[in-house]
Amino acid sequence: MGASDDPVWNRRRFLAGVAGTAAALMGVTCLFSADAAAEPAAGSPPPVRDTINGILAFVVPGNDPYSRRQGMSTDRTGGVTDGSAASLEHTFDHASPMPLLGRTTGNLPGAAAVAALVNLYAVTVDARSAVGPFAAPFANLDHAAKARVFELLDTDPQFSGTMLTYVVNAIPTLAAFAAYSEVSAFDPVRRVLTGRPAGWELTRYDGVGEGWDEFAGYYRGVDRIER
Repeated sequence: MGASDDPVWNRRRFLAGVAGTAAALMGVTCLFSADAAAEPAAGSPPPVRDTINGILAFVVPGNDPYSRRQGMSTDRTGGVTDGSAASLEHTFDHASPMPLLGRTTGNLPGAAAVAALVNLYAVTVDARSAVGPFAAPFANLDHAAKARVFELLDTDPQFSGTMLTYVVNAIPTLAAFAAYSEVSAFDPVRRVLTGRPAGWELTRYDGVGEGWDEFAGYYRGVDRIER
């Protein structure tokens, strides 16, 4: 095992990187402040949404720009849809409404905290990820580097016994749930489907059945059972 593969060495590199490159990380963290998340720059998506899309692409690659950027994509819709991203953000915000991170990251809760955490580790895995087509460093990583981010998050001893342990473990699980659910084509106001959900296409689901002719009426004319 080389030095770059040693989790202990990576832990030290992470801590040294935070201390030694404070200015650079401050710029990254600033992207995920409450003000930045609430008021994104005109013409660009908020970094939180970029991060969420990067996670969805990692879990369920598709034909979207985030999947192509990571070097693993398909020729059909995957996890990255407006409905899936909005649903995943909503889930994080309601599942973890309390601040998950300390004051250095603005006491962020929910999706903003997940984004800040994932992106700090993205910069640790590859400092070049801070520069790319997406505002979120995590979304700029290739698929293998994204996997490394989750490996470090999953094994970092500083999270042991804290709420972050459950949050980190839930990120890919909840992303898969959002990707394969009906939220990609669900109108929450009218509570109806507006089209065929991406999850149905991914699983080749035929859709809701209206019953079968074989079970219409009575079987062979039998309409009662004598005791």
